Amino acid sequence: MTLQVIPPELLEVKDKIETKEAQPYWKPSSLKDGESEEFRLLGCYETGHAIMGWQYPSEIRDPKTGELKFNGYVVTRTHPGQPDDISRETDWSPGANRAKIDGTYVKPRRFLAWVATSAARGRLEVLFIEQKSIREQLTEVLQEVEDYTWTEEGLANFSIKISKKGAGLDTRYTIMPKVRAVPDKIKKQWATESESIWLPNYFDGKDPFDGKQVEEKGLPAGGQDKRGAHVSPTKAKTKVVNPEEEF
Repeated sequence: MTLQVIPPELLEVKDKIETKEAQPYWKPSSLKDGESEEFRLLGCYETGHAIMGWQYPSEIRDPKTGELKFNGYVVTRTHPGQPDDISRETDWSPGANRAKIDGTYVKPRRFLAWVATSAARGRLEVLFIEQKSIREQLTEVLQEVEDYTWTEEGLANFSIKISKKGAGLDTRYTIMPKVRAVPDKIKKQWATESESIWLPNYFDGKDPFDGKQVEEKGLPAGGQDKRGAHVSPTKAKTKVVNPEEEF
């Protein structure tokens, strides 16, 4: 059986979700200078466990005060252009009071989201990657199909270590792949939990950890309001494991 592993949009790339530790989301910007984390990619584009999209911060006018205020993040499949609710840019210059600048707007950012298991925490997480440099490096790794292979279930027979060096404009990210056969422990975990995660839910205002939607159930993912704005996802408590265990 041959699965389509890579989201097709990832190969076309030429050119905040804020979370707490207890939540099953992770983004490279959470690393500090000199830190790294290791993950194993699980599932793929065809199985609904890897997607690409666009995200932008939204503003909404307060009905009481008339002032514009932050209204979460909007997630779209394609570039949204310049929608009416897109947030204005913030003045980040030295000494500024971080006020919004009228007439200037934040640019939508492209992202790659992929389900993975964390070596440090031993749980299924969503890697939310906005950095172009990381996507390009990952694309190179994924195209080395003879060295970095996948099981029939779509589990990576390798891990990726994401490292961060520097800060601010001098920040650099690198990916180091390492061949690692999938241990039975992770295969069993995936067989039990894979259907509970469906990343296309992002585009429908539902929680990715609520599984594939075959009928209306539950509330949007702490997810999106009626305007399509993404709000913080719900918490999920998971067991922390010894990083020295088999990964």
